[in-house]
Amino acid sequence: MIVSLRELLTDADRRGYAIGAFNCLSQENVMGAIRAAEDLRSPLILQLAEVQFPEAPLAMMAPLFLGAAERAKVPVCVHLDHGLSLETCIKAIRLGFTSVMLDASALPYEENLKATMEISRIAKAAGVDVEAELGHVGDCGVDTADVFTEVEQAVDFVSQTGIDALAVAIGNLHGHYIATPQLNIKRLNEIHEAVSLPLVLHGGSGTSVEDFKACLKGGICKINVATAIQLEATKQIQHYLATAEKPAYIPMKRVIEKASYEVICQHMELFESNNKA
Repeated sequence: MIVSLRELLTDADRRGYAIGAFNCLSQENVMGAIRAAEDLRSPLILQLAEVQFPEAPLAMMAPLFLGAAERAKVPVCVHLDHGLSLETCIKAIRLGFTSVMLDASALPYEENLKATMEISRIAKAAGVDVEAELGHVGDCGVDTADVFTEVEQAVDFVSQTGIDALAVAIGNLHGHYIATPQLNIKRLNEIHEAVSLPLVLHGGSGTSVEDFKACLKGGICKINVATAIQLEATKQIQHYLATAEKPAYIPMKRVIEKASYEVICQHMELFESNNKA
């Protein structure tokens, strides 16, 4: 069943678990995610980021996401991850996404605030929830600063924008970590105490079990996962091609679905969302 982001995160916040938000770039990823959620009785967030549109166009993926969500036996939210413009967010809203994220975090604070207020106004009028990012989560292997979320700014930002979820920067990075990141759990706890809003962790792949558990206690209710799925699918495809006597297309599709299923199950159990649907 398709549900709102607010509905999912409100329950996660109340019961102290996090919901995995999985970036799916193919039918096989989506099938694996839905099967994992149903088998583990876990709520699920299917999402797609704008940078992924060249490989997974929004207009083509939207019917796949929405159809899978509507038929699922567990609650599923369909979310736009890292929308880079108002226009992209509006397209996702018109296509039926139940929540959107306008990522203006790389802009100066006042510009981020202004842009987020505008998308919040538009989305709320359409009954769609909004996630935003404050501070800036950088990318692994790229020379971009990871600017931590400031507590006082978070209080002001949340009160002025009316958003439903806040993505924080506490030492997390997007992409494939070379070493296990060291998250600033102290800063997370300070933000959690200051704002009464579900918090979001981006760059979930590669984080230690200990930090994940600390994040659950620190108000993180949504954790984004993309790289881990891609890495496992690549690994299993390589193994299949190296060992199959006669590699074929259909079996390889099943390998991708299986890899997606396994990774997503692992993260759902780690985030303690299993048996919460």
